[in-house]
Amino acid sequence: MLLLMLLLSLPLLLLLIIWTMLPNFGRRHSCLEFARWPYAHRGLWDMEQRIPENSLPAFQRAVEHNYGIELDVHLTADGRLVVFHDHTLLRMCRMKKIIEKMTYEELEQLTLLDTDCRIPLLSEVLSLVNGQVPLLIEMKLSGMNLALCPALAELLSDYKGEYMVESFQPFGLRWFRKHRPEVIRGQLSDRYDASEPAALPLKILSTQLLLNCVSRPDFIAYNYNHYGSLGSILNARVFKTPFWVWTVRNEQAYHRCSCRFTGIIFEKMLPDQHKER
Repeated sequence: MLLLMLLLSLPLLLLLIIWTMLPNFGRRHSCLEFARWPYAHRGLWDMEQRIPENSLPAFQRAVEHNYGIELDVHLTADGRLVVFHDHTLLRMCRMKKIIEKMTYEELEQLTLLDTDCRIPLLSEVLSLVNGQVPLLIEMKLSGMNLALCPALAELLSDYKGEYMVESFQPFGLRWFRKHRPEVIRGQLSDRYDASEPAALPLKILSTQLLLNCVSRPDFIAYNYNHYGSLGSILNARVFKTPFWVWTVRNEQAYHRCSCRFTGIIFEKMLPDQHKER
């Protein structure tokens, strides 16, 4: 009897697992419109030209080359939205402080690496880009604090250009799903190593895209080097979920990914936008 119950429960368990991985199927066409551009990772930065990542010159250069722009957004201690990748200022500003714990007044005194560029406000980036190319905006959320989401939604409500939002944190995407359902949202994921601070069960859930049941994303953005988990294969090949990959850094990988995935986020190269996709 126990064996029979186990055999009967296995299909139900499989269906439950598949259900947790499902995306939102209703926005595929809209996502494909965004895939007409390759996306410059943190802008089209180049330190040989003294243009650091996530800087206004990097975004200006991406616009000039007609590339879409991927960028990262944090909420400061005084409620301002700034464009910066890391949670700490150590790598880019040589300062052992957490960006969310600083005010914008403090941050605007800093420069990025050994340049004159500073940490920009998202509003400055929106003014610069002004709808010329699409934006892929990653929400950098700290734990379960979702205060960034309404602040971002309010700022973007007046922006006339095209944009999508994405995050590793599914509850931030769920906030947009509930409060701004018209905004296209993407679930970021990767295969996490031991150095990542998250608990092992959470890493597994994220890697396998089992948290799609929370975010119900319109697209997936995945580390192409780690593509191959059951969740990523089901989404890319079976569910036909629009699938962006990051971060591509050479022509060979770019060509390979162009043939397999919907969209590409690149850096340290100038991809040919007219290749067959």
